[in-house]
Amino acid sequence: MTSISVLAYTITTMIFAKPGNKFFDSDWIQHGFCVIQKDVPYWNSHDLCLYFDIVLVCFGLLIYKSLKGMPVPAMKSLDEVTLFSLLGHLGHGIIHGFIARNYREGGGEGAQHISSIEKLLQSDDEENMKMKIMKHMAVNLGFWFALLKGILPNLALRKLSITAIVAVIGGLFVKDVLGFAYVQAVITIAFTSTQLVLPREKKEFSYATSAAGPFVLSVIPWIESTACQSIAAKMGGHLIYDVAIPVVIMVSYCASWHHYSGKKMKEKAF
Repeated sequence: MTSISVLAYTITTMIFAKPGNKFFDSDWIQHGFCVIQKDVPYWNSHDLCLYFDIVLVCFGLLIYKSLKGMPVPAMKSLDEVTLFSLLGHLGHGIIHGFIARNYREGGGEGAQHISSIEKLLQSDDEENMKMKIMKHMAVNLGFWFALLKGILPNLALRKLSITAIVAVIGGLFVKDVLGFAYVQAVITIAFTSTQLVLPREKKEFSYATSAAGPFVLSVIPWIESTACQSIAAKMGGHLIYDVAIPVVIMVSYCASWHHYSGKKMKEKAF
């Protein structure tokens, strides 16, 4: 269901996310995100995403530290996935910080319907253009590496690096307004591909909770993009998506911990 929702969202945005289209919210089309308080320095949706991501990741790490180490195979695997997912989300928040800075410098509007490579090549100064490209590649490589490490913690470093590079290069040719859909599509493909190939014996309770979370997250972009001004803006705009990610991660982790700890107590009783 998650894959279907994300695929439908990606295709729909590719076809209809254009100025003047009535299916998507006009404010979302303009920015590629549902952004509130655009003209308030340090308090627009991207700034708020950074602040909340830092706080929620720190809170999540405290919960992780207190619960990790249960001697159950499923939880050992989930320990690693949870840790890297939280750290990856912190990187996600930092990217929002860079976007927020762009708003403060007056670059938050007007270029959302061209690709990153088109924007980078607009500079008349060749030296300045090279610096911009290098900076863009470095920041996005860090973003993708951290994000993919959270989803694919067991993937070899070399393969993970290659995957991150491919994601960065692919992103260069994606229009700004489709950037969020692109990230979500890559994440879903990476996560789903690893989950589907798991042996049957490993598809336990933790597998079910890990699968349910992404479906919840896949619904939020539909609300953000089609009802930005009427619904999403009242809850912080894109902030609702960023808050939902660590919440889903920790709910899944705590639910699995509760399930397996209860199971172990029953085993000890017998």
